[in-house]
Formats: sequence, structure tokens, C-alpha cells
Amino acid sequence: MEICINFGGRRHCFFLPIFQIPIHWGKPGPGPVNYPALFQDSMILAAVADVAKQITDEHVRKSVEQGITAGFQAAQKHAGPDVSINPVARG
Repeated sequence: MEICINFGGRRHCFFLPIFQIPIHWGKPGPGPVNYPALFQDSMILAAVADVAKQITDEHVRKSVEQGITAGFQAAQKHAGPDVSINPVARG
């Protein structure tokens, strides 16, 4: 998963691995330091999206995928226009 932030006239992109819970954050950075909650929420959504591919019932899988899409849209709206969230990118 990739999250890019426009800060100080530069674009900073972060590749986030898909982790299992619990998630431990070290010192945030580089650049803005107030994004750990966005990263944690996005990592959880990405992990659920990856696992959702294994749901065998098509209707259940599509419903879960719609919920995941809505979650990413809410995260994007909350993060604002200087942040771009691309849930399919892999680092």
C-alpha cells in the first residue's frame, strides 16, 4: 500500500507493509509526524482487503469489498487533498 503526502512543496510517498495486529509505531517521520493513525487505519484496511479475496461466497465478498472501499474513501476524505491513498500499490 502506498500513501503520498504533499508537504513543503514536495511529494513524500510511504510504502506501508500489511501487518498483523498489534501494530507498534516507532518515531514517526520523515516530514509530517501526525500521520500514524492514518497509516494504522490504512494498514488494517489493506490487510482486510487482502484477506477478503479469500471469501468464497461472491455476495459476501462483494459486500466486504464495498465496505473496504468506503473505508478507504473515508480515510482519504479525512486526510485531505494533499494526501493520496492507493490501496493497490505494493512496495
